[in-house]
Amino acid sequence: MRVITLLTDFGASDPYVAETKGAILSRCDEAVIIDITHQVEPYNIKQGAFLLLLAYKFFPHDTIHVAVVDPGVGTGRRGLVLKTRNYWFIGPDNGILYPAAADDGLEQYFEIDLEKYPKIGGETFHARDVFGPVAGELAAGLEPAMREVDVESIVKLEILATRFEGDEAQAEILHIDRFGNVVLNIDESGVPGHLRPGCDVMIGLGGKQYRARFVKAYGDLPAGSLLITFGGTGLLEIAVSEGNASSLLRAKPGQKVELRISPSSQ
Repeated sequence: MRVITLLTDFGASDPYVAETKGAILSRCDEAVIIDITHQVEPYNIKQGAFLLLLAYKFFPHDTIHVAVVDPGVGTGRRGLVLKTRNYWFIGPDNGILYPAAADDGLEQYFEIDLEKYPKIGGETFHARDVFGPVAGELAAGLEPAMREVDVESIVKLEILATRFEGDEAQAEILHIDRFGNVVLNIDESGVPGHLRPGCDVMIGLGGKQYRARFVKAYGDLPAGSLLITFGGTGLLEIAVSEGNASSLLRAKPGQKVELRISPSSQ
């Protein structure tokens, strides 16, 4: 058996995910297909890349990761297969694969010969017509129609981490999860040692200021309290205990956030 993961912006109301899985299974009926998510914000390549970066490493060696957030489908953009130290990545050449593949260690780069894969009903469904079949062929031990290309020719999308400078940081919202937690691009290495549980942090977002408490866990404060903590992603996130920080702050992915450790709480 070979594990294949899927990450898309297809949602759950249409048959697109099922059709893609059918294309995979038609070429490798023993494949084990795991859904990472199909709730990426439509056309948000950076969010898709971030979620793939979070999830890919928890799968067995030689897993095939298929990621499709593809506003350029049917245009001149290429289809890629990337071989890394431990995995395979398949999807459009728009940067969605790059952060995860680079994190694991890129080894080989292939361009899919799109003309070798018949399209059904037009050029707008490469997940089903190209990337699914290529994943199934790899899983079955077959050689997909692809040729090796130079690494410098592929689209590179960087998810840049930031850090505090003294008591202040300029962060970016990378993701908002189902609970309304607002995930920022700051990991533990970017936080000063004097930011300890119990410290207050001022949050500047959308022209407004909010005061939050830095804690180890959501439940350390009463329900409804605004807080900052390190979530399961390993990144700093703004949350509300038993509530929704995204709704409170009117936050969206891509927004800039100003953080300032309150001197009175140090």
